[in-house]
Amino acid sequence: MRNLWLITKEDFKNLVTNPMWLFYATAFPVLLVVILGFLTRDNYGDGFSSFDFYGITLMIYAAINGGMTASNSFMEERVKKPNMRIIYAPGNVKDIYLSKMLASFVFNAAFHLLDLAFLVVVFHIHLSNIPRLIVLFLLLELCANALGVMLCCIFKTEQMTNQIQSIIVNIIAIFGGLLFSLDGYGEVVRKISLISPVKWVMDASFQMIYDNNNSLFLPCVGILVTVIVVMTAVCHITFRKEDCIC
Repeated sequence: MRNLWLITKEDFKNLVTNPMWLFYATAFPVLLVVILGFLTRDNYGDGFSSFDFYGITLMIYAAINGGMTASNSFMEERVKKPNMRIIYAPGNVKDIYLSKMLASFVFNAAFHLLDLAFLVVVFHIHLSNIPRLIVLFLLLELCANALGVMLCCIFKTEQMTNQIQSIIVNIIAIFGGLLFSLDGYGEVVRKISLISPVKWVMDASFQMIYDNNNSLFLPCVGILVTVIVVMTAVCHITFRKEDCIC
């Protein structure tokens, strides 16, 4: 456990000292909300603004994109030498992928929550049931980072992992209605959108915020926890220490 903590701390330092990852975790989600919020501000009524919609949906989108940070921090060239030292040091080699998962989760979750707080203060985004909402967002963040690490363990290369992950993230984001609502596209499209897990997270979030309805909260938590456990198990099965140094 101590080794895992030390490696995770070093991985976190590596993340916060990278300007590109800092921009992607902090400014990029806010810019997306601001741009789409202003472009569509006339499409919403007085009680529910475009910033209320995109403040939630695009923060969910930022969360599921957090796996990119995990995969890059796992397979990036400059971390291969530190990984090599960890492999040949005493301890459990599974700490390598677990540390990347945990460090990326803490990094993304901390900055995304700060982004959300900024949007609430500046654009007066309405929030309620905040503790449950944060739990849901944190589990989604961890799930996305577990996905990034799992794909690294399966495909063994950063390039392939990023390509596959980008396709998965954008498909579930589009069909989940994060970028634009699919309600006006007919019953068939609405049913197809239910396949996307982020659709359930988005619906649960809006129900908790505006209807004080927590009926989807526990099912979403159960699904996310199950997926995280399964993906971590896949990491354990597919991870080979040689992949970190070749």
